[in-house]
Amino acid sequence: MSKISIQRAATGVLAAAVVAGAVVAPANADQNSAEAPKNVIVMIGDGMGYNHVVNTNLYETGQSQYITSGEAGDVTEHDGDAVQVYENFNHLGLTTTSLTSLAADREYDSTDAWGDFNWAKDSPTDSAAAGTAMATGTKVENGALNVDPEGNELKTMSELAHETGRSAGVVSSVQYSHATPASYAVANENRNNYLEIGDSMVNAEYLDVVMGAGHPEYDDSGQEKSASYDYIAEDTYNAVSNGETDWDYVESKSDFEALANGEIGTEKVFGLAQVETTLQQARGGDSEGKLPGEVPFNDNVPDLPTMSEGALEVLGQNEDGFHLMIEGGAIDWTGHANETTRNIEETQDFNASVESVVNWVEENSSWDETLLVVTADHETGYLGGAEDDPAFTEMTGEAGELPTVGWSSGNHTNHLVPYFFKGAGSDAILNSTVGEDDVRGGYIDNTTVANLFKDELWVEQDDGSEEPAEGDIPVEADVRGLGDNNDGENPDPGSLVLSVSEGSASLGNQRNAGDRLRMTGQMPSVAVTDTRNEANGWSVAGQSSDLTAGDETVSADHLGWVPNVVDEDENPIPGGAVAGTLTGGEGLATPQTLGQADADNRMGSTELAADLNLEVPVDTASGTYEGALSVSLFPVD
Repeated sequence: MSKISIQRAATGVLAAAVVAGAVVAPANADQNSAEAPKNVIVMIGDGMGYNHVVNTNLYETGQSQYITSGEAGDVTEHDGDAVQVYENFNHLGLTTTSLTSLAADREYDSTDAWGDFNWAKDSPTDSAAAGTAMATGTKVENGALNVDPEGNELKTMSELAHETGRSAGVVSSVQYSHATPASYAVANENRNNYLEIGDSMVNAEYLDVVMGAGHPEYDDSGQEKSASYDYIAEDTYNAVSNGETDWDYVESKSDFEALANGEIGTEKVFGLAQVETTLQQARGGDSEGKLPGEVPFNDNVPDLPTMSEGALEVLGQNEDGFHLMIEGGAIDWTGHANETTRNIEETQDFNASVESVVNWVEENSSWDETLLVVTADHETGYLGGAEDDPAFTEMTGEAGELPTVGWSSGNHTNHLVPYFFKGAGSDAILNSTVGEDDVRGGYIDNTTVANLFKDELWVEQDDGSEEPAEGDIPVEADVRGLGDNNDGENPDPGSLVLSVSEGSASLGNQRNAGDRLRMTGQMPSVAVTDTRNEANGWSVAGQSSDLTAGDETVSADHLGWVPNVVDEDENPIPGGAVAGTLTGGEGLATPQTLGQADADNRMGSTELAADLNLEVPVDTASGTYEGALSVSLFPVD
């Protein structure tokens, strides 16, 4: 599979420009609609690296995908069958480096990751910084929740959902005010300020669901005790539990189940399970050497699937959609404690909650309007086939037996974690890879998806108050390069490079075309440089969003382009470029080909451009119409 690097060839925000991206899709990719999802469900197995998935899969079936082995620098991934439902989703890796102080010299590097066994232990992220990166698109220091090094508070996906008319919520199998649920909710300079964080979550106007552990009157085994207010302030607990706030309160297992079954009508629910820190992981009893479930579970608390279903019952009432973060938080706790059996228990509970969410999507929504993400914030415990073995020993096991594993850390690590996703917006994520790992394949950064939503998918519409130039309907977007590996002038040998020149794509020269108005303009040029020794060719495709001005919309199927080759350094593209449909067809509402080259005519540099044409009804309201025109480079495999 060819390596692709994208160079940013223009700086700043242009009056009209092109968003550039590239992707090599995995063979099993479920290519879904590129439309912005109405609903987003992010499920985070805290600390759940690839080998945590393997640990559970081996116990359940005796085999798994993602098993690795080999000497440092020569590690391979073994074939295996999917076990969990999410293993049939689209799949990329996710980088976990979050600390801004290390960002410059600690970017993920596949050679370092697989060439030095100890590399993964050096200065890993914590859940607060990792959650902040995933929830806001900004890297911060360990311990900080949605506060950057300058003290600025960062906007979370929950707040963005609220701004776009959606509901939002967080669910966790650990304390509701713990780092990961808090990272999708509020800002605080210190993740350990549990009482401040808990109060902020209760008072956040943009949250409609909060569920987790942290009950002051129960211990880790679900037994009543003298109250200790470590994770929720006494006044706050009394106000919420006594009905003195706008939250509907649930705490018993039966009430959680009734909520999940749709028997409790509410639009805003605070659920505090009757247990102190975790639903099950911290319960009494020694599980070492025992099979999952042999030590009895707490029987007074709901499981994570029930809590997830209850949250969806509440949030799913909003016709405009919602954002929900569901955390299997105690997977991380088992990694810190190096607990093999309880790691399987917690991962199984998380996996069951994923299945519940999938069922909800297919019964109450659809993959055309909902995006489901299953991922982790980092790996915990350095789980592998043997302890502290630089040979990356293979994990093994038989169905129904505890796998043979080793834990090489009691902390977090820097290895890639899996990022599974399905539904609306999947294409946009696939088009946002930032690198290729030698073992796991293509990967994105932990800031990628939040920024994708903030910059493109959930962008607030312009109110149309700015008067455009006469006859001018601009297409406005940022030029964003992914993976600035070099200056674009001297690409690495064997690379395929796409660059976007500085320019403007404003549409003007309005004229009457019968009962339609026609605007024309020119897109900034796109340069493709191919220095690969052997390849099948490449193609450049583009697609636009609808153009909007306040409540007014011009469909992208009215926008078309007529491509042309501006300059060729070596070989021409046979047959020239292919034009997209202008009107009466799909236009740029679907991907169209700007240029392409075959195996024999791909080498060298080719500069492409396109005339843009927009035809709209003569009664189209005046205004500055904005949209995002994306251009992607694909290798032909």
